[in-house]
Amino acid sequence: MIGKSLVTLAMTVVVLACSVLLYAADMSGVWKGLLSSADGSQAEVQIDFSPQGFPLYSYTNNKGLTRHVELSHVGQSVEYVPSGGGVQRMVVERVEKGPGRLTVGITGSFERASQGYLDQQQEAALFEYTLVPQGLKLRITTRTASHFGDKDMMVGGDPNAVVAEGVLHRLP
Repeated sequence: MIGKSLVTLAMTVVVLACSVLLYAADMSGVWKGLLSSADGSQAEVQIDFSPQGFPLYSYTNNKGLTRHVELSHVGQSVEYVPSGGGVQRMVVERVEKGPGRLTVGITGSFERASQGYLDQQQEAALFEYTLVPQGLKLRITTRTASHFGDKDMMVGGDPNAVVAEGVLHRLP
């Protein structure tokens, strides 16, 4: 009886130790998987993380240059002209990092004026990453709003909120 209890205890300790190692593992590298939202839509996503375990924001400007920015601290901002014109802005509003988890909140805006009309779009996104035994659980909550108008009138669309989540797997 005592031997069997020790074996059970040892196995429990090994399982707990493996769980602790999994949750202590970093998020660096490339992760890919399928996200699903409540409306049934799905999208395949790929998230690249820096060696320090922060997500990389990638964009291509109007000159065709692709850049990667590590989203690591509050107040960080990126501004560029995308292909097609306008101005795209992104600001990191929140970064919380703990063992096996990371939360990053960003706000973004896009503005373009053309032939007397102004097109504005705003978005706020919260990315919640959690290491789980199956991989990296990702939950993204986004809120968007858009406005269009000219010098006389501005028309706004209804705000839209979407939550998508899934489990990503690290690519080799």
